[in-house]
Amino acid sequence: MLSYATSAMAQDSNFSQFFNNPIYYNPAMTAINNGVTVRSNARSLWGPIPGRFNTFGASIEAQTVFKMGLGGNVYTDVAGEALLRTTGGYFTYSYRPIDTKNLSIQAGLGGGFVSKSIDWTKLTFSDQLDETLGNVRPSKFSAPGYTRVSYADFNTGIVARFNGSRLRSGQTLKQWSATLGVAAHHLSEPKDGLLGEKGTLPMRYVAHAYINLLINQVILSPGFVFEQQNQFQTTTIGFNTTNRPFTFGIWFRNRNAQLAYNRYDSFIFNFGFNLPSQKLSARVMYGFDMTVSRLKTSSYGSHEISIVFDFDKKVLFKGSVSKKASNRTFQCPKDFKGYQ
Repeated sequence: MLSYATSAMAQDSNFSQFFNNPIYYNPAMTAINNGVTVRSNARSLWGPIPGRFNTFGASIEAQTVFKMGLGGNVYTDVAGEALLRTTGGYFTYSYRPIDTKNLSIQAGLGGGFVSKSIDWTKLTFSDQLDETLGNVRPSKFSAPGYTRVSYADFNTGIVARFNGSRLRSGQTLKQWSATLGVAAHHLSEPKDGLLGEKGTLPMRYVAHAYINLLINQVILSPGFVFEQQNQFQTTTIGFNTTNRPFTFGIWFRNRNAQLAYNRYDSFIFNFGFNLPSQKLSARVMYGFDMTVSRLKTSSYGSHEISIVFDFDKKVLFKGSVSKKASNRTFQCPKDFKGYQ
């Protein structure tokens, strides 16, 4: 059902496993790890509600020569009974102006094309409803002559990664690695409205951090991501713990930056397994969002799955330049292979 409105504000899709979908959040994360990485993500939100929200994404990113990274990501999001579908594809580029043994800083740019469409015939408006007989009246709503809007879209970001890989005998904390970044999306605030005067898509700002701590044989990975788009805010904070081959995580999402109790949204539980090898590292992770807001009685939570493949030894265009030009100074500790 839809009521008349003169304006509306859109909000981007988000993923609970942000650490498994890094270039969606920040183009500077493109090829932050060595090698080539292929990712896929699927999210189903509020399953029992008619016209559920489904989001699918895939990306590929590759280390290349001269301290650069190249990548691409695509996604499609289907929302509501009118099948409001948003599909986008982006090319991303990153460069490391600072690249030392224990510190790297990458800047990134992304650009792409987005298409949004809607099926007006599947909507029910309030003036069609009779309190006794239900949907029996014709609507006075006159659907626009267009069902699709398309636009170019751009984003940018910067990220810093630190590590401590020098070991001392007897230490409980053996290695650590930290990644921190900020990004801005929809830099041109493109017009994406489908009703009346076409509205603009507000900029989305992202701040994120993810830390790996090797404590004995266990990897503890706390982190957070904060997003703001117009008046919408979302903060996700928590941790994963990995004792190969298994990973388990507990996270919490709140609808503002202050973590106020009246803005609680969901608890997130992740479980996955990792299959590292000499040439390929694969991991699969399932997540369940347990809703604790006022929607908990009708939404029954959300489901998300991520599949990631890391080819650590691959470098694009390596054969066309000298070995020195293709190498990176910064090397993430080998125990964190495959982790953001």
